[in-house]
Amino acid sequence: MLDHLKISNYALIKEVSLDFKPGLTAITGETGSGKSILLGAFGLLLGERSESKSIRDENQKCIVEAVFDLKGYGLETFFISNDLDFDEHTTIRREIAPGGKSRAFINDTPVQIAVLKQLGNMLVDVHSQHENSLLGSREFQFDAVDSFAGNKPMRAQYSGVYSSYKSFSKELDDLLANKERMRQEMDFILFQLAEFEKADLANTNVIGLEQEIETLNNAEQIKSVLQEVCELIDGDSSGVIVLLNNAKNSIGKIAEFNINLGSYQQRLESCVIEIRELVREMEHFDSNISLDQKRIDVINEKLSQVYHLQRKHRLQTTDELVAMFKDLNNKAGDFASFDDKLAQLQKSVEQAENELSQIASKLTQARIKAAQKAEEEVKYFFKSLSLDHAQLSIQITPSSSYNSYGKDEVQFLFSANKGSRLQPVKQVASGGEMSRVMLAMKAAISKYKKLPVLILDEIDQGVSGEVGKKIGQILKEMSSEIQLLTITHLPQIAGKAGNHYKVFKFIDGQETNTGVIQIEGEQRVNELAEMLSGKVLTKAALENAREMMDA
Repeated sequence: MLDHLKISNYALIKEVSLDFKPGLTAITGETGSGKSILLGAFGLLLGERSESKSIRDENQKCIVEAVFDLKGYGLETFFISNDLDFDEHTTIRREIAPGGKSRAFINDTPVQIAVLKQLGNMLVDVHSQHENSLLGSREFQFDAVDSFAGNKPMRAQYSGVYSSYKSFSKELDDLLANKERMRQEMDFILFQLAEFEKADLANTNVIGLEQEIETLNNAEQIKSVLQEVCELIDGDSSGVIVLLNNAKNSIGKIAEFNINLGSYQQRLESCVIEIRELVREMEHFDSNISLDQKRIDVINEKLSQVYHLQRKHRLQTTDELVAMFKDLNNKAGDFASFDDKLAQLQKSVEQAENELSQIASKLTQARIKAAQKAEEEVKYFFKSLSLDHAQLSIQITPSSSYNSYGKDEVQFLFSANKGSRLQPVKQVASGGEMSRVMLAMKAAISKYKKLPVLILDEIDQGVSGEVGKKIGQILKEMSSEIQLLTITHLPQIAGKAGNHYKVFKFIDGQETNTGVIQIEGEQRVNELAEMLSGKVLTKAALENAREMMDA
């Protein structure tokens, strides 16, 4: 339950500090006094979006803080899973800095807003005025039926599988949609690979081939020049080697006269050896050159294939061709695994669908069973709300495909009058009827949801008099199961509350403020009487107010 609420620097509230008790608490006040501000502050605690314009004094932080008694609600797992310290008296706090930056805390530990929101949904159910219109919404109807059925854990399990199913199905659909395009692309890649494989780039030394073809194309000139050079170097009488040997022998005649002269002789000998080796290499080169037209044709064909690929793909070097060949091979490998990937995705979709089918079937069975129970319990509250002839039928019908709730569709059908045809509730219920139907649903669901706090914002909208009195009685009964805070304009409801807070607006200097005080005794009698008759408190109104409190 909610033990304490403190609001500082929020909207028209400078500072408010409130203590709450179990049971039914009424919050009253004139229109425009600031009752909705309290709901806005609660919204911050529950993770709703913050705005800097909500700050009263833009030079100070806005702080909303609440203390909850969590004993017996089984929330320890949430704290463990979020690495938070559990305390039976847990404090949650939201701060908005002057610049608009928002921070959240659970037991003084900073947390993400999403974590605060998750905990808030476990602590408080806020029913605002506009939610009456949600009675006909698909989301509300599913949530209501699943609350009666106790389907929350199963719904969470289903949501996880459904998310995987949708992801696998989309991936499979995308793959199938691109299948023909990918097949065509694969044919083109295989054609390109065939050209590359014909060129045999891995075993082709283009630079070497270019040198070889240049040599073969000029073989006659090369052989002629080499033979001429060899003759000049190693001719019989006038070759370079003969002349060097003569020079070496001449130096040998004087070598004994100076050590340097001996070194000259040695160097000349080295030159002779080196030149003879050079001649042997040139002779060997000459002997290996032949006018092989067949080899020339082979090399020209090979180089032609490489040059063709370079021109075709606008590449400058063979290294770029090799890189492209590797890329094409990788793509071909991806295509080769296409069928395997397709089969695996189909298997994943089938497995997810089988799991969905099992969970959805259990959800359906639980909903069908819960629908009858919900109809009976809501009907009980209808009678207490002067809807004596009203009927509510909760229809669970199979859906043609899986949706985020299962494989069902839920429809609330309603009739307020005896003999009238049941129709969708949002089409036939008046404003006052909608409020009472929503209250009946909230009353019936409250014992199943097991939330610490339920806040009702003018659930009595569109009703008055005797019906208001009956609503008050129902709220009082509900508050034995759950702490209930109700913002109301009906004295018949406020009179049933065990605790009563009044919201009021006042001027302090040049500022307008909203204040909240707890009222008891004669103050409360006067408040109820004012709600009955206006500012002028008549004796009848005062007596009527006392009767409401005593009832």
